[in-house]
Amino acid sequence: MINLKNKSIVVTGGTKGIGVEITKSFLKQNSRVFVLARQKPKRIIQAKGNKAIFIECDIRKIESLDNAVKEIKTSSKSIDVLINNVGGAPMADALNVSNKFHEAVIDLNLIAPLNVSQRFAKIMMKQKTVSNIINISSVTATRPTPGSAAYGAAKGALVNLTKTLAVEWAPKIKVNSIVVGYIETENSIVHYGSKKEINKVAKRIPMKRMGKPEDVANACIFFASTLADWITGAALEVHGGGEKPTYLEVAKPKK
Repeated sequence: MINLKNKSIVVTGGTKGIGVEITKSFLKQNSRVFVLARQKPKRIIQAKGNKAIFIECDIRKIESLDNAVKEIKTSSKSIDVLINNVGGAPMADALNVSNKFHEAVIDLNLIAPLNVSQRFAKIMMKQKTVSNIINISSVTATRPTPGSAAYGAAKGALVNLTKTLAVEWAPKIKVNSIVVGYIETENSIVHYGSKKEINKVAKRIPMKRMGKPEDVANACIFFASTLADWITGAALEVHGGGEKPTYLEVAKPKK
């Protein structure tokens, strides 16, 4: 049911964190993977003898994006899957940060994925087969997250964008999103403070562990496969069950 051999995959920000695992997962499926990122990885990304094709690109800059799309179009007969993985933002107090900060966060997490999707969709629409676009969102899209006002709003909008494009571009292109929970990556220490804090967070997750980048990559493989042939406009929550309601820790409801 899962046969992605020789499929052409595009991953934005596929050189580190969740992105690099998504890239490796498709390489293991013998897919041809193009990675768009601003900086070339220190080591060639490879798996199962297959190597990712790096293309330098800042997706926030239209000229850079157009050049990358042109390069991929020239070297590949088709684009089967686009994964909008690039995103993120530092924690910041919404009351005190600059307008430029808010604009930059929304640009990276919402406007850029829309621009990337639009350009590749124009190619996908002309192809005979059904293509896939997968947007990587976050649990901040579905709940309040102090310190991430612009980021959460952008990720929430990305889920809505997914649903809208799924309707606009059906049946030629399936568009789905993945609502990602707490994932442990090489940058987790910077975000959470220490391994001790990471373990504390893990204990609050029903599955009793932080997510792994592979967990998100597996969801991407699912959406790209024939197992998800009739799934579009979906927002798949990959978060280990989310978080327990706070009241359960401060109250003792009767069973």
